[in-house]
Amino acid sequence: MKLTNMNQLLKLILTGILILCFFKMSFLFYRFSGYILFAGFGWLAYDAFQRQDQWDVKIFAILAVLYNPFIPFPFPNFLWLIINTIVIIGLILNILFAEDNPYDDQIKKDDR
Repeated sequence: MKLTNMNQLLKLILTGILILCFFKMSFLFYRFSGYILFAGFGWLAYDAFQRQDQWDVKIFAILAVLYNPFIPFPFPNFLWLIINTIVIIGLILNILFAEDNPYDDQIKKDDR
């Protein structure tokens, strides 16, 4: 499986986890989802750094900090719902409008 397909799958999984956060779940689910979201957005930020895509690095790094489970932000529940909605819409748009293979440009630059 190509790395771009794995990143798209990861974005889809993160979107699903964020959608599940709208339902009434146990505290353990929210705690575990924080770790998954932190690791997933951290990986996407690292991959964007490898692709030298500065916008994606900034966005995914901010999301990794926002969803970090170690020092959580004490936002009220309604604010988390708004943030999750914005992130879900952003991830879906990112999935829909992603380049076919963003690694082609990097390979062409290295071959010169």
